[in-house]
Amino acid sequence: MSNPLQQLIEGLITRVNESANLREFVRNWVGPYYGKILQLETDKGTFHIILDREGLMRVKNGVSPSPDVIYKAPAQTLLDLFTGKTDFRELVKRWELVIVGAGHESAQLAKLIVQAMIS
Repeated sequence: MSNPLQQLIEGLITRVNESANLREFVRNWVGPYYGKILQLETDKGTFHIILDREGLMRVKNGVSPSPDVIYKAPAQTLLDLFTGKTDFRELVKRWELVIVGAGHESAQLAKLIVQAMIS
């Protein structure tokens, strides 16, 4: 991976996988399910983040056959969102970010990103 959004995601995954507290957060988020899949479709490509019930995260390039949620936006828009430079509601309202599926997963993703950044 080479673009700044993918680098941010890789950094998040590394922090989560190395932190017992963040892995516990992911385990609680996944709950009794096998895992969760968050797909990002951008102008720089499509990839998906896999969260498993053990609290581990990984990323794969391409389309997932069964994502829980899909985020569609330019890579810079998602980067600005995940780093707190833009407001989630405003992006959705202006149709700069389209969410398909379980959009409520966004709240947990935001909490995870914040916790990873401050840890």
